[in-house]
Amino acid sequence: MRILLIAYDFPPLASPQAIRWHYLTRELVRLGVEVHVLAPQLPNSGISLQVPEGVVVHRCNAGGLAGWLARRQRPQRPISATASDTPGAVPTVPTNAAALNWKGRAHQRLDRLISLWCYPDSRGQWRASACAALPGLLADIRPDVVISSHEPAVSLEIGLQAAGKVDGWLADLGDPVLAPYTPRRWRRRASRLEARVCATAAAISVTTGATRDQLIARHGIAPDKVFVLSQGYDDRHPHGPWTPRLHGLEAGGDVHLLYTGRFYPFRDPTALLQAVLAQPRVRLTVVAPEVKPEYLALAARCPERIVFLGEQSHDRVLELQAECDVLVNIGNALAAQTPGKLFEYLGSGKPILHCHSVDDDPANALIRGWGRGWVCRNDRASLQAFLTALVESPQQRCAELSSDDRAITPYGWSALAWQLLRRCERALSRVPVPVPE
Repeated sequence: MRILLIAYDFPPLASPQAIRWHYLTRELVRLGVEVHVLAPQLPNSGISLQVPEGVVVHRCNAGGLAGWLARRQRPQRPISATASDTPGAVPTVPTNAAALNWKGRAHQRLDRLISLWCYPDSRGQWRASACAALPGLLADIRPDVVISSHEPAVSLEIGLQAAGKVDGWLADLGDPVLAPYTPRRWRRRASRLEARVCATAAAISVTTGATRDQLIARHGIAPDKVFVLSQGYDDRHPHGPWTPRLHGLEAGGDVHLLYTGRFYPFRDPTALLQAVLAQPRVRLTVVAPEVKPEYLALAARCPERIVFLGEQSHDRVLELQAECDVLVNIGNALAAQTPGKLFEYLGSGKPILHCHSVDDDPANALIRGWGRGWVCRNDRASLQAFLTALVESPQQRCAELSSDDRAITPYGWSALAWQLLRRCERALSRVPVPVPE
């Protein structure tokens, strides 16, 4: 089978969506699929992710400011995967390392201005270049299936141009196009695009069952058209056996927590930071870009126990996950969405502390079903009580966890890629897909 993926976010970009497609395309190639990708030429941020071997990437101008910067940028050496001369050591950096410099702030302001008129944001400037490149690419490659990767929504609009020219067009929707955080000025357009995608695509993948139910209810589409293709973990990445032990405490030190990911208005770490400050035997490392000044101010109260590392390479993030005691996930205040990092954590062999902001957070059931961690409400009192119990009774809390790998195996990227390939084959054959119970 030959697949063309339309993706704004793809390696060397190291965004969550680019990481998703790094692994899915890698595993599709391993399954014998010929994979091509249409992606923009973007400026190098220095944090890069390798394009998987065997994947052919066709790049075109990103348009606008991003395209101009990419043309003018000198070659930049990627940031090393290891940020310390001592293997396994957590590098110490100034607490404000995650803050943007003046160029970053200026770029961010300009980006926001462009997003006032360009849908869905400044990334929509890729539309003209990609739509111009697409017909020739379809003629040269002759793909069996075209897949559009959302977000951003511009890749769905580009994919719709290919829908009638190939045997199967799949939309990797992930989250709804019309979401609670969609700017008011774009809500009508997002609603129309989502409806058109649902009517046109041969199959639609989403990351949670709640999103699947939402799309079916909104658009009245056949249930067998929408399937859950969650985020995953690298099941080919070597890690030790599952041993839920708090090595920091056992060595007479602290419990070392690690959070990796982004912060959004609907993903607030304030309660976590306050709870760590209140428990002297807990320290926290945070790997996140663009951290708000108020978070940095909290960390500055005790910089030896809360460290912000800023953005790190994906390889370094995986190393840090393997070195900590407990991985922290902060749930979205949106019931239909689950952070992809929660699934990535499964590959670390370390227990997970999930801090939920809403009672119907789907991650709560996942954590309990996997037996790989604990669920705690994302407020200061609850987190402080949990951390105290963890410090005082570590063996008891770890005894609550399961050692059975069978519950997490379906979330390995190799299993998810096989599932995606089967859906592509079914879309081509037009064979009805059994509706999951």
